[in-house]
Amino acid sequence: MRIAALDIGSNSFHLIVSHVNPGGRMEILDRAKEMVRFGETLKAGMITPDVFRRGLDALRSLKRIADRHQPDALVAVATSAVREAQNGGEFARAVRDELGIDMRVIRGQEEAHLIYLGARSALDLAGRRVALFDVGGGSTELILADARECYFTISLKLGALRLRDEWQTADPPSAREVSSLADRVRGALEPGIARVRAMGFDFVALTSGTAFALAGLAARAGNGAGGGPPRVLTFRALCEVERKLLSLSLAERAKLPGLDPRRADTIIPGAVLLRAIFELSGADHATLCEPALREGIVADYVAKNRPGIQLVDEFPDQRRRSVMELARRCHYPEAHSHHVARLSLSIFHQTRELHGLTNSDSLLLEYATILHDIGFHISGNRHHRHAHYLITTHDMRGFSQEEIDIIALIARYHRKTAPKKSHPEFAKASKEAQKKVSKLTAILRVADSLDRTHATLVRAVRCTINPKTIELRLETDDDPELELWTARRKGDLFEELFGRRLRFAVDPPSEAMSPKGLAKEGDQVAHPVLALKQARDRRPAKSRT
Repeated sequence: MRIAALDIGSNSFHLIVSHVNPGGRMEILDRAKEMVRFGETLKAGMITPDVFRRGLDALRSLKRIADRHQPDALVAVATSAVREAQNGGEFARAVRDELGIDMRVIRGQEEAHLIYLGARSALDLAGRRVALFDVGGGSTELILADARECYFTISLKLGALRLRDEWQTADPPSAREVSSLADRVRGALEPGIARVRAMGFDFVALTSGTAFALAGLAARAGNGAGGGPPRVLTFRALCEVERKLLSLSLAERAKLPGLDPRRADTIIPGAVLLRAIFELSGADHATLCEPALREGIVADYVAKNRPGIQLVDEFPDQRRRSVMELARRCHYPEAHSHHVARLSLSIFHQTRELHGLTNSDSLLLEYATILHDIGFHISGNRHHRHAHYLITTHDMRGFSQEEIDIIALIARYHRKTAPKKSHPEFAKASKEAQKKVSKLTAILRVADSLDRTHATLVRAVRCTINPKTIELRLETDDDPELELWTARRKGDLFEELFGRRLRFAVDPPSEAMSPKGLAKEGDQVAHPVLALKQARDRRPAKSRT
C-alpha cells in the first residue's frame, strides 16, 4: 500500500511517499520540501493574499510529485500557522476545491501524538523513556513516551519563526537581548519540563530542521560526528555554535557554510530555544531523530485503516518484530509454534550444563521455533526446506547475517535429515555456528515431537541429568502416546550430541483437567493425526520409560 503524507507546517511544507508492507513496515519512496514561511502570518493572525497564494502553489507542486507514485491515499494535516489564522478555514477550503486535497487542521495535542508515532520507529525505546522535543516554526511539542504509549504531551507556542517575530533586536543581537529571549523561552518551557522530569525519562531526543541545522554546524566545526547526517547534538557543541552565530550579522549568517540561507533569521532563536531545553532537562546530549510528524501521519493512517498491520505496539523489540512479521505473513500455526517454543526453552535452560550455550542462543532457538513451520505457507511437502528459504530471503531487521543463517538452519533441520557437512548451506557456516545449529536443532526436534498432535497435551517438561541418561518427565493433560513415539524416534540427534540416552516418564493428569490442552468444537485441525487422536477413546495415563 502506498501512502502520501503532507505536513503543512509553519516554516516548511513536507511530503513523503511511502510503501507500507503487510507487516506494517514503512519504506520511504520519495521526499520533497517547500519552504513557504506560512508562520510569517502568526503575529497578524491572518494569512495574507501573497502567503495564501504561495501556500497553494507549494501544495500544487508537492501534489504533482505525490501523484507520480499513484498513492492509495494522500493524507494532509496543517499545524499551528493554519489553526491560529482567522482565515485558516478559507485556506483549507481552497486547498480542497483547487487541488482536491482534504486537509485536516489538527490541534497541538494531536500534533504531538503524531510526532511520537513517527519518531517511535527510529528511536531505541526498548525499556526506556524519551523526552522528545519537536521545535517547529510556530510551536514546540514536548512528549514523554516509551515504546508503548505517551505519558505526557504538551504543545507550546514557541516556534523559531514566532520567536523571531516577537524578538526585535540589533544585528547582531546584544547580550541583553539574548538574555531577554532566553528568559522568555525558559519561562514557557519550565512547567512542562519540570513535570516530565518528575515523571522520569532516560534520554532526550530532538526532531525538526532547526535541530539538524544546528547539529550540522556543530559537526562542521569539529564538535559532532563526521560523515553522514549528525545523530547526536551535545550541549557543549550547541553552546559553541550559538556563540559563533551571535557574533555574526544576518548577512554573515546567510553565507555560513552548511546553513540554508533561508534559516539565517531563525537559527539564533532556535539555538536559544534548544539551549533552554538542555539546561532545563539536565541533559548533556540529545539524540537526533529524523522521522517525525509526516512519518507519524502514515503510521496513524495505517493503524486506523489497516487493523493489525502495525506490529510496533505489540512487539517493541525490533528482532522479535521481524520474526513475528514473517510468521504472521506466512500464517504460521500460532498455538503450536509458541507451545513448542516454551518447551524448547524449558529444555534448553534445564540442560545448560550439557550444551554450554548462552542466553542469546536461547533467543535464536525461540525465534527458529516460532518460524519452524512457516514452510507450510508454500507447501506441506518439504516444508522444512521452504522455511529455510523464507527466513533467508526475508528482511530480518536487527539480526546479523550469521544469526539469520542459524535461525534458518535450525528451522530447516527440525525434521527429516539432521545437519550434515555435505549440505552446502550447513557447510558454509562457521564451525561455531555449526555447533550451535546442531545443539539447538537437537532440542527443537525433541520439543516439536512433544506436540506432535498439535493438541498441547504435554504442558511442561522436567529434565533430570544422570551420568548416562536424561529423564524427561512430562506433565500432561491426556495420554501422549503419539508424542512419546515421535520423541523416541527424533531424539537420536540429542542422544548423539550429549552422550546420554533419553528416558521419558509421564505424570498422571490432574483430576481437574486444564481445558487449554483440548481442541474445542469448531477448532481447525492442523494435522490429520489430531483427528484420529480426538476420535480415540481416552485411556488412563501410564508411566512410561
